[in-house]
Amino acid sequence: MRVLAWLVAVMSAAIPQAAMAHPHVFIDNRVTLLFADGAVTGFRTEWRFDEIFSADLLAQYDADGDGVFNAAESDQVRDGTLPNLKGFRYFTYAYVGGEDLGQLEPAAFKADIVDGVARFRFTYALPSPVDPRKSKFGVSIYDHEYYVEVLMAATEPLAIDGDAGGCQATVADDPEHAYYEGFVIPQMVAVGCP
Repeated sequence: MRVLAWLVAVMSAAIPQAAMAHPHVFIDNRVTLLFADGAVTGFRTEWRFDEIFSADLLAQYDADGDGVFNAAESDQVRDGTLPNLKGFRYFTYAYVGGEDLGQLEPAAFKADIVDGVARFRFTYALPSPVDPRKSKFGVSIYDHEYYVEVLMAATEPLAIDGDAGGCQATVADDPEHAYYEGFVIPQMVAVGCP
């Protein structure tokens, strides 16, 4: 029995910590690319949380207990969650020509309840419009700590708002930005043009 206990301890120590980690919060993500005159000007993200985290948010911020967030409660959600998310770049990484744009601040935020789960909506403006015919543009949403798992929604994960000039949005794995010791590969929304 001692040998078995020792073997389990040694094997556990040999497994990288990343392999033993698992997320505690789950987000279905949707991205809307904002275009004007064929250039990307920004994007919106929509996060729908899992039922457990949604219930926790309701318990904390649904002051009137009606099962939804009114405007004042949405503001309280913003004030209670965005300062923490800021420390993690709002899990948002935008790239132009392969270069990270750095931390973008959301220009707008709203929290509400849809189909019984909490939804956060963020709007980001790019520092300057990006012509995707000249510079590759992409955005990824992920948590480097892997406390939160963010995956593109199974239905309607992408949308385009505005004049995209024939450009389309696609989702693909982004192994170049793998994290958590390479165990997790984020998904990137990219723009392709004819």
